[in-house]
Amino acid sequence: MGMDETRLALDEFVEVVSRLIIEHHHRRAAELDLTLAQAQILRILRRAPLSTGKLAVELRVSAPAVTQLTDRLTRKSLIDRKPVEGDRRMVLLSLTVSGKALVDGFRRHRNDVFGEAMGHLNQRDRTEVVEALKKISWALGAATSTKADEPSVAAEAPDRPAEASNVTAGAKPVPVAKRIRMEWD
Repeated sequence: MGMDETRLALDEFVEVVSRLIIEHHHRRAAELDLTLAQAQILRILRRAPLSTGKLAVELRVSAPAVTQLTDRLTRKSLIDRKPVEGDRRMVLLSLTVSGKALVDGFRRHRNDVFGEAMGHLNQRDRTEVVEALKKISWALGAATSTKADEPSVAAEAPDRPAEASNVTAGAKPVPVAKRIRMEWD
């Protein structure tokens, strides 16, 4: 496969996926009266509760900006703020049951859309697509890692595709949750 064919395939894939992601986020966020930044906070907190400071680092915004963004989510009963024992200055943010249900609904819809698309493929092609997605996700993480002090996840990811291991020297892959800024949920 030549570079031109690869570029065309990548351009087409990115265009379709970007359109679907953006349409999905805008529609669902508007229905729920959430900004995209607030939706992203919910997605991040679905992984695990975080302090305001760590969430600010994850979002690449200031801690006061996180406080402003999370005020509305707290009023909507989607997140809880709890002081951390032993450190009165630190606040831990976590999803409420309603917040978890909301994020899970986003994910179910995303999976339904993806499942419908995969339904157009035969079993062999579906398996190949899933394996290719695993490989490209890992490779994109390796290529876009910007934290020099971030430990490599090679040891943490035994299912890392062997074919994807020939990345640029010095590139350090990071977990998916840290390397993808915009997702379906």
